[in-house]
Amino acid sequence: MRVSIVTLVLFVLFAVSSVCAKEYIVASTQTSAQINAVVAGLKPGDILTFSAGFYNNVALKLNGLKGTKNAWIVIRGASGSLPELRINTNVVLQANIDIGSGTAFVAIANLKLSQSGSRVYAGVKFHTGNNNILIEGCTVLNINGNG
Repeated sequence: MRVSIVTLVLFVLFAVSSVCAKEYIVASTQTSAQINAVVAGLKPGDILTFSAGFYNNVALKLNGLKGTKNAWIVIRGASGSLPELRINTNVVLQANIDIGSGTAFVAIANLKLSQSGSRVYAGVKFHTGNNNILIEGCTVLNINGNG
């Protein structure tokens, strides 16, 4: 009987954590600041989906964003699309996606990363202290040799 109770408790905890995960859908009309506010609030199991379209001057900041081994955080383009995140800068050195220290169990998929400017550092920039980062199905274009 004791094993059955433990199994039931674990099942309920897993079901509750799965229900708590959310999907956030962003649109190309949102600013980099608005999208990064959503990113900063992502929890294990959450999904951030970029609707099809062109995102001008959107640079994602993933600072200490942490999923778990069983509940990755997913940042992706909408199914069947490859939304484009483009940064335009000649002043500030930055990346399309800046993966800050302490970021773990994050998957990035189906995005096009590009730039128009001379001060873009990379399509994706990694800082030290990250682990379990998956990048899949992304295209990086026009990064002036720093991508």
